[in-house]
Amino acid sequence: MTTRRPIMEFVAISALLVIGGLTYTYVHRKRLYKQIDQLEQWKISLMNRPVPEELSKIKSLNMMGETEQLFEKWRNEWDDIVAVQLPNIEEKLFDIEEAVVKYRFMKAKEALRQTEQQLQEIEGNIQRILLELQELVGSEEKNREEIEQLKEKYRHVKKAMLTQRHTFGRTEAALEARLNELQQQFQSFEQLTTEGNYLAAREVVLLIQNELNEFNRFIEHIPLLLSDAQVEIPAQLDNIIEGYRELLEKEYVLDHLPVEKEVEAIRGKVSEVLALLETLAVDEAEKLLREAQEDIDTLYDLLEKEVYAERFVHEETEKIEQTLYELEEETKETRDETLFVQQSYHLSQSDLDKYRQIEKQVQQLMKRFMLIQQKMIEERLAYSLIREELEEILAQIATVKEKHVQFREHLYALRKDELAAREKLAEMKKQLSEAIRLVKKSKLPGLPESYMLQVSEARESLTRVSLTLDGKPLNMEAVHQSLDEAIVFVQNVYDQTKEMIEQAQLAESVIQYGNRYRRRFHAVNAGLEEAEQLFRRYEYELALQKAIAAVEQVEEGAFERIRQWLKENE
Repeated sequence: MTTRRPIMEFVAISALLVIGGLTYTYVHRKRLYKQIDQLEQWKISLMNRPVPEELSKIKSLNMMGETEQLFEKWRNEWDDIVAVQLPNIEEKLFDIEEAVVKYRFMKAKEALRQTEQQLQEIEGNIQRILLELQELVGSEEKNREEIEQLKEKYRHVKKAMLTQRHTFGRTEAALEARLNELQQQFQSFEQLTTEGNYLAAREVVLLIQNELNEFNRFIEHIPLLLSDAQVEIPAQLDNIIEGYRELLEKEYVLDHLPVEKEVEAIRGKVSEVLALLETLAVDEAEKLLREAQEDIDTLYDLLEKEVYAERFVHEETEKIEQTLYELEEETKETRDETLFVQQSYHLSQSDLDKYRQIEKQVQQLMKRFMLIQQKMIEERLAYSLIREELEEILAQIATVKEKHVQFREHLYALRKDELAAREKLAEMKKQLSEAIRLVKKSKLPGLPESYMLQVSEARESLTRVSLTLDGKPLNMEAVHQSLDEAIVFVQNVYDQTKEMIEQAQLAESVIQYGNRYRRRFHAVNAGLEEAEQLFRRYEYELALQKAIAAVEQVEEGAFERIRQWLKENE
């Protein structure tokens, strides 16, 4: 029994290995056969490509020259594919099947890879042949269609040349030469087509198309450019020279404008434009003509600037003179007003410096304006330069005016501040009197020394404000400082008065309320007696605290009820 068991295990393992090997072999062979079938189908599809049909279309063309050469080339390539390359593929597929049958799987796989690569190369060659065939046939069809359209365009261009010949000037000879070249291109196309060179003829068609487009642009632009160069720009230049000389006759100073030199330079550009047009260099001529027009526009702008400047100078000079005179008079008035204000108010050194600066700037503006007037009489100055200086003076006048207005407003504000301070002082005095009236009305037995000291300080602060306001010259900075202090003192007295009266009333009410507990509770009696003694010494806050503490011992929340009752019965 012990020897039979290992034998049985060996047999079972061997059987499993054999079954596994057979299964692997079956699956692998099936996969390889499938690949062989796929390559066979590919080969058949390549043989059925419509190359012969496409080649037959070429026979309808002129079988000469380039067409004949290409036809022979493509036919030979297709014959080689059908007669040599694809049969070789067929033999290789048989060899691969034989290798699979003999279990030479590695050899079969390598052969399959090589065969697939060869089929890909054949596929690429067939695609190329078909594309080249389509290109040749398509070129012939496109050439036949487009050449008629181009001939019609050519006839239109030639007609335009005849009817508009007078608008082309010296460019006519160059245009005629280009037309003759176009005629030769048409002849070249016909010859290439007759010889079967359809692809080369296609290049000629595209060339003619570009040439006609450019020629259309020539006959459209050249008359306009010639008109600008021969008529418009010379007329503008003559106009500039005429205007320049008129301004000189009117005694304009134009030494800084080399107008005649610039005009000659522009005439030179125009001559260059005409020379470029004679060679049909239209783009370069158009660019140079734009530059010439920009130069002309600049000259116009400069001359117009002088005309406008002359008008400005004559219109504004008198106004500026009047404005400066008025500003000078106003600053004199401000000087008198400043001296008057100094008698009653204290002006800081900064304020005085501001006025002196204003006065100095006005004098400088007057001197500068007079200098400009003198130059206008004695020297030859361009109006544009004079205008620039006058505009600077106007800007400075505006700045000085603004500073002057601000200074005058400051002088007015000083008086305004004084009145406001006196009104505030009266208000503070009234508030202090109100506090004293409340004290008298409350009929308190007396007043704490601390409170009396606060009242005294408040009165002294009000006195200091009055004395500062009566000072000569009036120093508003000192007034504001003393007034701010007085406001604090008086407000403290007023707040303390209301608090003290309220504490006294509450203390008195709590003591009266606590009297009901005096006989029954010794501690309450003692506390209330102490509160009464503090009340008689005018220590109302402490008296209230002691009275509350005594009553709250026997009746918690009594103080809040008393306060609420007092509020309801005010």
